[in-house]
Amino acid sequence: MCRMTRWLVLVVCALSVALNSAAYGVDLKWWSHWAIEDNKKFVLFEVKKRFEAKHPGNTVTITFYEKVNMFPVLRAAFTAGSGFPDVFYYEADVPEFIPAGWLADMSTGIRWENIEPSAKAFWTRPGPGGKMAPWAIAVESASDELYYNKKMFKQLGITVPANGVFTAEQFKDVVGKCIKSGVAAFATGTSDREYPALYIPSELLLGKIGGDEVKRLVRGELSWKDPRVVEVFRYYRELIDMGAYSKAMTSMTLAESHRYFHTDQKACMFPVSSWYTGRSFVPPEKGGQPKDFELGMLNYPMMKDGKGANQKYIGYQGSLAVAAKGPNLALAMEVANTFADPEIGNLWTGKTGIQTGIKTDVPKIDSPIKWYIDMFHQVNRNTKWQDIAVQTFKLNMKPEMWEVWVSILNQGLPNKLVGADEALDKLEAARLKFK
Repeated sequence: MCRMTRWLVLVVCALSVALNSAAYGVDLKWWSHWAIEDNKKFVLFEVKKRFEAKHPGNTVTITFYEKVNMFPVLRAAFTAGSGFPDVFYYEADVPEFIPAGWLADMSTGIRWENIEPSAKAFWTRPGPGGKMAPWAIAVESASDELYYNKKMFKQLGITVPANGVFTAEQFKDVVGKCIKSGVAAFATGTSDREYPALYIPSELLLGKIGGDEVKRLVRGELSWKDPRVVEVFRYYRELIDMGAYSKAMTSMTLAESHRYFHTDQKACMFPVSSWYTGRSFVPPEKGGQPKDFELGMLNYPMMKDGKGANQKYIGYQGSLAVAAKGPNLALAMEVANTFADPEIGNLWTGKTGIQTGIKTDVPKIDSPIKWYIDMFHQVNRNTKWQDIAVQTFKLNMKPEMWEVWVSILNQGLPNKLVGADEALDKLEAARLKFK
């Protein structure tokens, strides 16, 4: 009888906890990048609203960070086994999170029919024990673009070819005219990111050898002393020696480089991913471009005898992941699943002007920046997308090789600390060492 009483007490207690949990619900923690990008935050708050409406009694609290500050805190929390959020922003900057077992397997619980197959494939990678699974939802898809100041080009007498592609020699002339006028060619800041100075050389490589060969190069299967690669590096060093980058490059942040381009107008061009719009298409008082700024888009210059005509990098970057060991795993997965909806895809593209891994219904996209969406599609009408991007080189390189690549291309070369041939010697030595 005593045993039966204890059993009944335990059952009642368990039911009480369950009922209380159902009555009061839980507050899910969500950490996200995009602290100063209001258009992206608008979409995230809409997802929060839809989730809460579908799961009454449960709430979501979103904490915004700049990712450079978020990832160290997130890594420390996961390592400690406590203090981490239920859902969080994820991207290629921290590929080690997947094999560490910190991300939940998303094979089930997500309406994958509403996600682009290539976006699902991008995050389907080996996890703990080599298990292949999708580990994140690619909310943001971004191509590597080259923006320019239309008014400045007109003042300098620069005529853009109909296809938006300068030859290597024509592009050198463009860079020269910008520098001669007293501004930088490229509005690039490297003080808080490891990739901004990678755009120009990486796109030059793509134009010269093509996407398949670029993948071989970054995987260590092609020598950095290949004559075609040598040609690209020597040409790129010529642009650097001309003064293509601002003297403020190493002290300028990514956010500051946007303002340097569109507000201060101290550079003709801005090589950056197409998430440019997330920071720049907000009110000027919040860091956005002036209302009268004339934004244009180019395709990257084509090297002589290039094999990568019309090719451009695209990658799935700003994504959403779920903590594998979170206490509210099922509900957290439902937050992620709320993104798997073409209405959210349409909202994302319409508000931000940025591509997405979520399927969209283009005729239904309502956007105040339709002029930009039209320009983007016009410039990229013949583009052959390559499923690798400047930031996602990191997923294709050995970690040690990535460190060498960044130290040379984001620091050494653009700051004239090494020459083209010396840079290639270092890269080739690293390739052989870290095979």
